[in-house]
Amino acid sequence: MIKLQQIDYHYPHHPPLFEGVNLAIAKGALFGLLGPNGAGKTTLISLMTGQLQPTAGEIEIDGESYPAQRTSILQKLAHIPQEYAFYPQLSVLENLQFFASLYPKQSHDRAGLIEQALELTGLTERREKLAKHFSGGLKRRLNLAIGLLNKPQLIFLDEPTVGIDPQSRHFILQSIRELNKAGSTIVYTSHYMEEIEQLCDQVAIMDHGRILVHGPLHQILKRDPQLIVELGPISDHNRYTQLGNALQAKGFNLSELTISGHPKDQTEISELLQILASLNLSVINLSYGKHTLEKLFFELTQTHLRD
Repeated sequence: MIKLQQIDYHYPHHPPLFEGVNLAIAKGALFGLLGPNGAGKTTLISLMTGQLQPTAGEIEIDGESYPAQRTSILQKLAHIPQEYAFYPQLSVLENLQFFASLYPKQSHDRAGLIEQALELTGLTERREKLAKHFSGGLKRRLNLAIGLLNKPQLIFLDEPTVGIDPQSRHFILQSIRELNKAGSTIVYTSHYMEEIEQLCDQVAIMDHGRILVHGPLHQILKRDPQLIVELGPISDHNRYTQLGNALQAKGFNLSELTISGHPKDQTEISELLQILASLNLSVINLSYGKHTLEKLFFELTQTHLRD
């Protein structure tokens, strides 16, 4: 459905953001796109939705390419942004009627498409209500309804559940599942990793303009179990240096007072603990187990705060 080949992109007067990015998203996938702030997610979606053009490389959507077939591609997709994209002074129905009028090819079934969008988003009984009086959850659902008016085969959803109550969140996630089951390919960005893990069958994690890992979620989480060891304070610089050298020889990483790695068996864990004991270092916390998406995310992108 989506194929990015050797994509380069840079904003004017800035260093390159993407260099040689490749990504494939299968038709019918429910694809989760994860990354810290500034990772490049918004720019990547802007490229895939034709709002930006790459400086090099090719983007193919359902067998068609930008820019030559841009008009045809845009008729197949919907981009539902994080920001509210409707007129608050209009009613739900008036908003839907206005945005539906932007799709002349759907004019023969405009009323039917509006009814379908109202039903899927649970807004049928609120069609005459002014959007400005809606709660955050209802506004998110109106955003979604507007995005369905051109019967999109491909839907990009950017943080669709941010800032809403649990009931609205559950409703929107269920609606997304129904859209996917009906045949729509969905690209979903969120900072809620439990949502991605529950919802998506394929994921990509990106940072600093690079795709760090992507593929079927169940395969990605089959990576070797990770060991995390948090140490107490180390006041002796020589001991810290000795520790770093010993860990490097064993294939472990040391970041400040945190050790991480993927030991192959219990023997390697025992050897690590023997190193710590020989240096008289204290262990505050130790965890070892299968990956969750959150664990993998922080392992790949680190835990430093981002702007």
